[in-house]
Amino acid sequence: MKITPSDLVLYFGLLLTILNIIDRSSILKEKAAAPHKDLVEKVSVLDNRVTEIENKMKNYDYRVVQLEEGVKVLLKSMGALLSHSIDGNNLDEMKDARDDLNNYLISR
Repeated sequence: MKITPSDLVLYFGLLLTILNIIDRSSILKEKAAAPHKDLVEKVSVLDNRVTEIENKMKNYDYRVVQLEEGVKVLLKSMGALLSHSIDGNNLDEMKDARDDLNNYLISR
């Protein structure tokens, strides 16, 4: 088989076409991967934000429990005061309420 100059031009053109296809496919791969990279970054940012919010919520939960305990102690003290002012007795209940209130304030 003898290769003619027109065959060389044809083979050279074919080679250039194949190289062009390979180059364009790599560009397409990069463009296709770009949205995936953007999504991965966004998910990472959102994951960090969720972790931060979860930590804040743990602190808020702890604070709410503390406030509930304080309200219970204050309500118990107010109940003892009302009881004492109504019938003038209940000194033991008043002393217990005072001690509970002092213990709560000291332990805080």
